Amino acid sequence: MTTWSPSRLRRDDATEPILGFRAWRLVLTPGGPRIGPTTPRPVWDPRTAPAATCTGTHTRLYMVFDPTATPHRCPDEGCTCGWHAVRDASTLVRPGGPAAVVGQVSLWGKVIEHARGFRAEFAYPARLRLVCWRCVRTGRWPAVPAAVGVRDGAAEPACDEHAPRSLRGSDVTLDARNVERELLDTYAVDLLPVEGLPPADGVDLLTRIRRTVEG
Repeated sequence: MTTWSPSRLRRDDATEPILGFRAWRLVLTPGGPRIGPTTPRPVWDPRTAPAATCTGTHTRLYMVFDPTATPHRCPDEGCTCGWHAVRDASTLVRPGGPAAVVGQVSLWGKVIEHARGFRAEFAYPARLRLVCWRCVRTGRWPAVPAAVGVRDGAAEPACDEHAPRSLRGSDVTLDARNVERELLDTYAVDLLPVEGLPPADGVDLLTRIRRTVEG
């Protein structure tokens, strides 16, 4: 398989892509599997890396409207715009929503570094892996799924333990390995190895509480 490389696009600031980690939801479309933010936003088109954009209407405080702000190149020091990625994969146990895919992402162009990660002008997945989102949420790595349940286009990978609950009511059930293979081919990237996942015991207090409640 030929890996899609961000070097095919311009890089104004970073001489080499910086690697971070992200979590995505999984959407099955007529054109194949797609990844999208865990928040309700459009899917990430394969083999394209558009520059991040900002309307200039938010300050560095999340979701605080600022009518005096002006549009700017992303990312900006005084804003929250840009493609986000975390530095440490262990923080992926707390995604914004059900995480069906985790992986490394290449960041380049203008990149701003933060205590726990980065914001970048350009980004593209470098390695991907399907995961059971219930395992991810409670820090049970490596969260390897056995099947993918599909309901109204939304896909939910599940391990053997969580399959009875996660796949109940699915329109169709697919083999996770086949879906993962098609996803890698679609985005022309490699599989994120197990060694790239957080250690099984690398769980913070919030995740321990979730384990107790959801258990």
